[in-house]
Amino acid sequence: MTKQYGRGDVIASRFEVRDLLGESPLGASYRVTANGTAQHLLVLRAEVATKAGEKGLARALKRAKGLSDGNILAVQELVSQDGIVAFVCEDFEGQTLRQFLQESKVEGKQLEAKAAAQIVGKVLGGLEAAHTKSAFARALRPEYVLVHARRTGPGGKNLVATIKLLYLGLWDLVDANALSEDEFARGEAQYMAPELKGFEPRATPRCDVYSAGVLFYELLTGSPPVGTFQMPTTIRPELPKHVNNVVELAIANAPEDRYQSARDMRVDVERTFKDAAMLEEREKKPLITWIGWVAVAMLVIVAGVLAYLVRPDAEMTAQARDAAVKQVVLDGRPEVDAATAAKLIAANPSMVYVPGGTYLHGRLHAEEDASMSEPLADVRELPAFLMDAYEWPNKAGERPEYGMTYDDARASCEGAGKRLCSAEEWEKACKGPLSSVYSYGDFFDVDFCGDGVDNRGYPSGARKDCRSDYGAFDLSGNFAEWTGSAPKGKDTRRLVKGGQRGNARRGTRCAFSNDESIALKDNAVSFRCCKSP
Repeated sequence: MTKQYGRGDVIASRFEVRDLLGESPLGASYRVTANGTAQHLLVLRAEVATKAGEKGLARALKRAKGLSDGNILAVQELVSQDGIVAFVCEDFEGQTLRQFLQESKVEGKQLEAKAAAQIVGKVLGGLEAAHTKSAFARALRPEYVLVHARRTGPGGKNLVATIKLLYLGLWDLVDANALSEDEFARGEAQYMAPELKGFEPRATPRCDVYSAGVLFYELLTGSPPVGTFQMPTTIRPELPKHVNNVVELAIANAPEDRYQSARDMRVDVERTFKDAAMLEEREKKPLITWIGWVAVAMLVIVAGVLAYLVRPDAEMTAQARDAAVKQVVLDGRPEVDAATAAKLIAANPSMVYVPGGTYLHGRLHAEEDASMSEPLADVRELPAFLMDAYEWPNKAGERPEYGMTYDDARASCEGAGKRLCSAEEWEKACKGPLSSVYSYGDFFDVDFCGDGVDNRGYPSGARKDCRSDYGAFDLSGNFAEWTGSAPKGKDTRRLVKGGQRGNARRGTRCAFSNDESIALKDNAVSFRCCKSP
């Protein structure tokens, strides 16, 4: 047990305790004041601090401070005094998600489905940001999510929630087995992914997806799924039917059967409720007669039978292959020297840093929108590089320039002390560390980057979600882009990435490319530059 402090006690000669917030395998959490400023203080267990040592604590602080997402409680500094080791965090006036759910139970109310989707969407957004820095929660449960909720609109009909995930970047200080033992001891093991309960637990994004799936189920139904559980729509028939699929994909026992990233799950949750709203609107104005519905139903039945007979085995095999090759890339990622990366970015404004190491080149086995002429996924290696965050002239808020030949683009980059990105660099930057199909995830969604390349484009960075996990904007949107790579045996042509007129679903995939004549001047083609560190 960590020593507990009471209201009015002073910790490390500086922090006056206002409230005890809770305990975790990391230590005890308090709301405190220091020099009149409210803060959140995590006092580490002595065994955790001792095992980590000075270097381990310094690494944890650096990793945690590097997570700047608004859904993550910001860690500010490390304090060590009088045998006490503590992390100082931003203050957040909220309650734990556990308390929030218990209040709903006491009031006899079920949380609105849209509010549940809003909260889990923000949880997934925070996890998304953490995963890009290889930071994992591993055992995310309601006690580790803070919520501030308020009601708006007529009669307080709409709930607006702000959330903060606790201690992301610090959980690696706790041994995996100790974390698992704590979850079992508290009776909270249902939030932990099955693979973390074994002899050789290893954290991946899919572990946190599992925890988020359990939280989503609990937000919708009032209780976490335990044993043989009922589907959400069985408990609440008014929920969108696809909610069942979301839950099944999120909390599948086998990691390879789950969403491969927090972003994929977030996109599916958002799409589920958007589609449900559109369906509700359509049902108010039926467009098909009963005869039409009968015909549609028969077609669906026939298509379903054919799909059942022909496709599942092939699909499952393809997905398993993709999961395996993605895992190879994930396992092969080197540890990034954050200080070096920060210096490079500071010296090269408006560029993003893409670390060296492996990446997944080519189309996935299960990419239905890919052309069979595209090379199948294989693991390749590239050295680190810097890439313009935006299309030329690399200025946020300005429309990119377009209609230049390959030689024009090459000369512009060289004039700026850079070079055109290679097709492989472009693809790696687009796919991000999680090897996504599109720069924003594995599923096409027109709301993220628009409906593909056109003659006008939009201001660089205008679509905030059209961003790869390495920080480059509009790779799956706005204009197609010249690269410096020539197709094999075609010296007078170059590969163009990032767009295809009339087919955004296919053309904005990271693996897609066209080869064009170097003399091409097209109003749908721009470029961006790269640079070797």
